[in-house]
Amino acid sequence: MLGMRMMRGRRAIVASILALGAATLASSVVAGQFRTMDPKSLNDALANGQAVRVADIAAGDGSSGRGVFVQTTDTGYFCLYDALSASSLQRQGGCNSVDDPLGGSALLVSLAYDGGPDVEDAREARLIGLAASGVTAVEVLMTDGTRRDVRFKKARLESDDYVAFGYRIKNDDLRKGIGPTAVIAKDAAGTEIARQATGIGS
Repeated sequence: MLGMRMMRGRRAIVASILALGAATLASSVVAGQFRTMDPKSLNDALANGQAVRVADIAAGDGSSGRGVFVQTTDTGYFCLYDALSASSLQRQGGCNSVDDPLGGSALLVSLAYDGGPDVEDAREARLIGLAASGVTAVEVLMTDGTRRDVRFKKARLESDDYVAFGYRIKNDDLRKGIGPTAVIAKDAAGTEIARQATGIGS
């Protein structure tokens, strides 16, 4: 795993940068879970696989809606990313081993945004994630201590059940310096079963 790193221009908190054609697949945030592989090998593997749309990121603040996709490769990787469409090369997310898609947790999350590095200078901030089937609530903890409820969808991938989500951070929050500091997953009893920090405000 590479250390935390920021890209100029289009910024994302990343654990690795994987070239994908003319764009990048940036594996981001969250406990450095995403594993890296040779960029060309990943590029080829993703080109030959089929992406499955498991959730959506609503349009807002002048930005188009996006899809949340998962894809497995014949090289043994499970990839989660967001993009304008399944055929788009403008993808941001990351990959784990197919043997452990969630990276040893009940929750896998990726954060990407333009601008920065300060929260108030960020825009087009998006969270995507996948969680174990026992998760019945997902919340985003903001830097001001408030929480945002996140809608999710059930997703059956191969023989396993998950819940998947996409969430757009409001630009109004960002302009006030309020950003997502962590994502929290809860079970039916309201008990927190997983938490992943974004690297913002921590």
